Amino acid sequence: MNVRRFPVGLALLMLASVPAFAAAAPVAADDCRPTIESPWVRAAPPGARSLAAYLVLRNDCKTAVEVVDVESLDFGMPMIHRTVEEGGVSRMRPAGKLVLAPGESLRFEPGGLHLMLMRPLRPLAEGDVARVRLVLADGRRLFAEFPVRRSAP
Repeated sequence: MNVRRFPVGLALLMLASVPAFAAAAPVAADDCRPTIESPWVRAAPPGARSLAAYLVLRNDCKTAVEVVDVESLDFGMPMIHRTVEEGGVSRMRPAGKLVLAPGESLRFEPGGLHLMLMRPLRPLAEGDVARVRLVLADGRRLFAEFPVRRSAP
C-alpha cells in the first residue's frame, strides 16, 4: 500500500459514510431528549444467564416519543418485558408499544415493566456498571450506565 495515499483514501471513506449515518439517525426538530433516571441492574448469582434492569424514563419534551428497542454492549440479547399475571402465575411478555406523551414518565420496576438483559457478554457483579441504550422510533438512542446493585437505589 502506498503510505502517502492512505490519508486521502481514509478521508474519502469517511466522507462517503456521512450521508448514510445521518439518514439512519434523524434528529427531532427541537432536539429534546427524554431522560433516564435512577437506572440500576439487579445483582444475580455468578453465572446467571439473565439479569433485570430498572429505570424511570421521563419525557419533558414538547412531543411524544416511542421506545422501540433496547441495546447493550454487555448483553447479547436485551429485551423490554412486562410482567403479567395469567391464571395466577406471573409471566414475562414483550412490553408492546411504549409511547410517552409530553410531560409523562414511565417506570420500569420489579413486578412490572422492565429490561430483561439476557446472555451476558462479561461477568457483572455488584458495583459493576452495565452499558444500556434505549432506542426511540425516530432512530435516536438514549444511553445510560446502569450500576449493578442488590436492591433499588
